[in-house]
Order: sequence, then structure tokens, then C-alpha cells
Amino acid sequence: MASAAVYKFFRPELRDASYATGDVYSPLKVKQAQEEWDIYKYPTKKKYPYLEHVKLLSNTWPHLRLLADFMEVSTTPLRWKDLKTEAQGKGVNVEREARASKTNVTRLDYLKSGSVTEENCTTPEKLIEELNKDAGECQIRLFVVEDLSRDVIEALGDNLDIEPAFFREQIVDYAWCNIRDRWHDPPNLHIAAREQRWIQLRYVTARYYKTTDSFERGCEEANHFNVVRRLDDDANNKAVWDDKGAIVGLIRTRASFWLRHADSEKCAVGKHVPVEEGLQYCSGIAMNRFKAGRHQLLGVILLDPTIREGTPLWYGYRNWERTPGIRGGAIPSGPPRDSLFKDFIYWAKRTSPLSAPSSEKPALIAHLPIQTLLHLVCAEWLTIADYIRTRIGQIEWEVSLPVHFLNKGEEIDDALQKLHVWRRLVPLYREMLTDSLERVFHFPCHADGIDSPDPCKCALHKPGDLPKKGTINAFQADFTKALSYMEEYQRRIDRLTSVVTAIISIDDSRRGQDDNRNVARLTWLATFFIPLGYMASLFSMQSDISTLKDTYRLYFETALPLAAGTLGLALILGLPSVQRYVRRMVNSLKPGNG
Repeated sequence: MASAAVYKFFRPELRDASYATGDVYSPLKVKQAQEEWDIYKYPTKKKYPYLEHVKLLSNTWPHLRLLADFMEVSTTPLRWKDLKTEAQGKGVNVEREARASKTNVTRLDYLKSGSVTEENCTTPEKLIEELNKDAGECQIRLFVVEDLSRDVIEALGDNLDIEPAFFREQIVDYAWCNIRDRWHDPPNLHIAAREQRWIQLRYVTARYYKTTDSFERGCEEANHFNVVRRLDDDANNKAVWDDKGAIVGLIRTRASFWLRHADSEKCAVGKHVPVEEGLQYCSGIAMNRFKAGRHQLLGVILLDPTIREGTPLWYGYRNWERTPGIRGGAIPSGPPRDSLFKDFIYWAKRTSPLSAPSSEKPALIAHLPIQTLLHLVCAEWLTIADYIRTRIGQIEWEVSLPVHFLNKGEEIDDALQKLHVWRRLVPLYREMLTDSLERVFHFPCHADGIDSPDPCKCALHKPGDLPKKGTINAFQADFTKALSYMEEYQRRIDRLTSVVTAIISIDDSRRGQDDNRNVARLTWLATFFIPLGYMASLFSMQSDISTLKDTYRLYFETALPLAAGTLGLALILGLPSVQRYVRRMVNSLKPGNG
């Protein structure tokens, strides 16, 4: 059963609505829509310098225009039609304003003492206040953001001079784009990606829904995110062990990490320059704010909101803390496990360097937040790998022993439909993992001496080398293992698809043979009744029909028992046990079988 979102996509009237605000080849229609949602259309005291900056940049970098549209609409432009029809009062749209001001940000300060302080921001004003606070004894300041909104992007972008592409990559997640989609993000060359100050992780999460209604509520919950995410049914929910109506929903997720180094700012010009020289380039950062943060590392992490409906598959990831001994004191409460945002905050506050940073390499502290994120993401990947292994194993049992492992009314054809889902998804997951390995483990860390002679590159290790503790390269082996799982599953799926297709062909041949046998029986039956019909014709050749009364009586007394006996004999001869007996008798009469 496909999700409601997929059903809507294939309905022509709703599919065409995706281009209600124009496509990439209709600039006049797009411009008309942009004039409709212009936030300066109505008088306002607010100013949005970062939005205006993105608009100016989009004239030269057209792919950034989607970010400007996202900020003005307050969500994806695809939802503009619904927001416009729900406007209330004097052009004020309650939902649009609520989306625009949505703020759920936590500031984490990693102090030199080893402790981590936390400050929550639920309003844009509070976020701006925290952005301007002095760092003090903080080694790295981290802002963790759940979902995105206009006010959050404006506050972070204007105060930290973050590249617009950092936000642009987070707001949509499509496996592929149609040729009319104007939200297509042009591919970036590796040589240019190396100059970025951010990385992005794409991964998949799974949730279990006991009923179809629960799954539909989860789909509706995803529609209330500002970023574009979709909950999909994997169409593998008819196994013998599954609850009737239960669904496992899969959702593609993104997490992004932006880092600004302390002593050498990589400014809007895209080059590493000294701090004093950087003050001449980074016009988007106030002079006093730049100087105040020059001796600290500063990072921003963007996380997707979590669907609360349903339950994490197998109740989520493993608690990676070491279990205390029997006399180890009080047992910790553990992570909340109700959202990725809260779980990240929990682990980011508890995580300590795998090896404490020395005075020679204090920048190792920059690896703490990304290590927490990598741990959570890799745990999700390994869970998805286990789930795919489970579903493929169930399909193999259904193919091997269909009598025991297929539900009533199911056919082998259903197994082929399940395999087609994984034939489409597993290569996509391979691509996502490969992209993570390329981007994360070649990330310009902007820190001296981080596990590599090149200060701007965390190099991959040679086979057999052990990565140094306290660096992100310690997670490379786990991501590589998840990638190897996907490669093996793809090979298994290809082999299993061939087997299932062959079984379906054999079943079709058997059904054809049965049909041919039935046609042969009908032929013999017709042949048997030809003489009876001929005799009936002879009996009817009389000029005086009233004299045929006795003839009719005699005919039916003879023909009906004969016809009934013939049908009974045909049914008996068609029984499988009788056919096997006849074959044995025929084989015993053949020469040499005496």
C-alpha cells in the first residue's frame, strides 16, 4: 500500500498543482508568484538584510532563489497555494506567520573546564540575544537548530555570515527532480566542495505504525514541517509475522554541520585569510562581533524535526555508553528518544573527547559535535541495513516455502513487487552513503594538526591504519560497513529477482498445461456426445410429432444416465491420484520395466 503522498502525486490534478507557481521554463509565472508572496507587499517594520542579500546573490547564482522563496513563503513554495487560501484578516496569514517565526534552537558552550552549558531559544529575539553574547571561556560554541524558518535563517545568516548554500541544501530532499522542477540543485564539483565550510549527511530513518490511520497521521505531521520531507510506505508489510494493517514508514533525512575556525576566517570570498585582513572582507559581520569570536570555534548544526506519531523501528538505536558495574552507582536515565533534536542535545552534552585534547592540539574539541552526529546517523544506517536484511530474508522464505510463508490470498507475484521497492531504494541508499564518505571524511576542519598533515583536510587512512582517537575518522569504518551491506543487498536483490521471475514463469507454464488438459477433456467429451446428438437428430425426423411421445421418453431414459455417467467418469479421470495411478500402470507396461 503506497502512502497518501504517493497517491496524490500520481493524481493528474494534484500533480499539475506542483507547478501552480510556475516551472523553470516559465519565468513570468514564477515572477508573478514571487510578487504575491513578497513579505514587503504589506507594511512592516521588520527588515531582512540576509534575505535581501540572498535575493541579490540569486541573480548570479540562480539556484539560491529557492532559499529566498522559502524565507518569504515561510515554507516550500509548493505550499503557497494552501497558505494563500487560508489568509485571514487584512492579508495576515496565521499559519504563514507561525511558520516564519518557528524557533527551536539550543546553544551549547563547550568550556575549557570540560563542562557543557545549555541555553534554549524558542523565539527569534532570544536567538539573536544568544548570538551576541560574549563567548568567555568557551572553546567551541554550537547552535543546534531543529527545522528551519525565515527568522532563524535571518538571525544565523546575518549574525554569522553563513553561506546561503548551507541553508539551501537543507530545505528540500528529493531522490531526483523532474525536468520542469525549478528547485533542482545543480551538482557541485569536488574541487569547489572542498572549499565549503560545511558538510551534510543524508540518511534514512524508519518508524513502525500499527495501523493505517496512524501512518496517515504521520504523513500529515510531516506536512507541517517547514522543510520538505516525506514519509513513504515501503510496501513490504504483508509478511506472515506482520500485524494486519501495520506499516513501516521510511523518511529520508538530512543533517548539516557548519564550522567557523577561530584564528583564520574563511569569509564570503572563499579564501583563508588572517583575522585582521578578514575584517576587510566579511562585511556581513559586525566588527566588534567578529573580534569577540575570533578566539573560539563556532558551529551550527541543522537537524530535521522528528515525526512523533508511531514508534522507532525496534525502539531505536543502541545506547552507546558503557554499562556501569554492579557497584558503579546510580544508573543514568538515558536519552529522551522522542526526537533527534533532544537526543543530539543529550549526547552532545555527555560526549567527551575519545582522547582529551592536548595543549598542542586544542582544536580537537571541534570534533565533539560532529562525532555525536556521526554516531546517531551511523546507528540509523545500521538499523536500516538490519531492516532490509529482514525483509529480503522474509521474501526468500516466501519463495522457498510459499505454502507456509505466504498469507492467504497472496501469490509469488507479491514477492516480486516487494523486491521492486528495494531495487529502487538500495541503490539510492548506496549513493547517500558514498556521498557521506566523500564529504564527511574529506571535510575541511579548519584546524591545525587534526589527524592529517594538511590542516584543511581530514584525510582518509590507508587500509590497516587505525584512525587517531578524538577525530571523526574513527567512524569511517562503520560507514564503510554500512555501505558494504548495501552493496551486498543489491547483489542479493538482483539474484532473488531473477529467481522469483523464473518461478513465476514456471507457474505460468504449469497453469497453461492444466488449461491444455482441460481443453483435451472437453474435446473428448464433445466427441463422446457427437453420436448421441446424431441419434437425436434421426429420432426427430418424423412428419407427425405427436407419434414421438414414446420415443422422447425412451431417449431421455437412455441419454440422461449416459451423460451423467460420462461426466462422472471424466471427473474421476481428472483426479491427480487417478492420473498418477494411470501413469504408473503405463510405465509398468513399457518394455524393460517388467
